[in-house]
Amino acid sequence: MTDSGGKGPTAEALDSLLAFLDPDRRRAAEEHERIRRRLVNLFRWRGCADPESLADETMDRVGRRLGEGVEIHASDPYRYFTGVAHRVFHELLRREARDRRTLEGVRREPPREAPTAEQERRLACLDQCLEGLGDESKGLVLRFYQGEKGERIAGRKRLAADLGITTNALRIRAYRFRARLESCVRGCLSGGGSK
Repeated sequence: MTDSGGKGPTAEALDSLLAFLDPDRRRAAEEHERIRRRLVNLFRWRGCADPESLADETMDRVGRRLGEGVEIHASDPYRYFTGVAHRVFHELLRREARDRRTLEGVRREPPREAPTAEQERRLACLDQCLEGLGDESKGLVLRFYQGEKGERIAGRKRLAADLGITTNALRIRAYRFRARLESCVRGCLSGGGSK
């Protein structure tokens, strides 16, 4: 069970969930695991790619509700969990359908126009200036700016670790390379060649 930030179990929610399952802590833990296994099998049977995460999400939701003080009256706790699992599954289906529609919309976008002569010239200057940095520096710059938001942040952390430096030192190094590249590209575009 995870808290709302996804950082680990909340003690209150877990205690409430275990107390709901059985007054004896050991039997409650066994029942928790038995229900979780059944939920994993349920999600697997429904063809879900990650049944374990969905089972955990279901357990988390029930635990949060109980931790908020909601009283659940069920002769068979598993039946209550399957009701929550049903909602989790349908939310997943809606998310997947929305993602499919988004992807289909992207595929239907008209192709982008060919780059203009000016854009081609800028790209040629950038390529020339990147080559002037040398393989190691060029690799650092390309890895530093690779990816989208969260992916880029994680990539930068890995890059800093690979280089044995802090992420702040990496940012400073990348800034210096970028400043050199910008200066080089400006010089190239003004007809002065690379610097």
